[in-house]
Amino acid sequence: MHSAETTVHTADDRPGGLGRRQVETQRLMATGLIGHATVRELRDTEVLVNDNPLIEFELLVSVEDRGPYLVTHRQVVSRLVLANFQPGTSIPVRVDPADPDRVLIG
Repeated sequence: MHSAETTVHTADDRPGGLGRRQVETQRLMATGLIGHATVRELRDTEVLVNDNPLIEFELLVSVEDRGPYLVTHRQVVSRLVLANFQPGTSIPVRVDPADPDRVLIG
């Protein structure tokens, strides 16, 4: 009797599959709480992803039924729109209902 081997692929290793970050982004867009955040500070991490910078943001996040709170968040931002994220700017965010410190800009 032969034992059949099953190969399980994660989102990161499937040919043509989505990476873990893309899956998380899609999940937050679908299930995240809609809120807004004020950019308090942004820092260039000096990491590039497809020639776009990975930016570390300090955000003051607000969602319904919760007072504002600070979050440090990293996200790749297109160089073309980076000027839209200067300190004091209010931006839309999605917040993970299970982990309010996990946010997505956009």
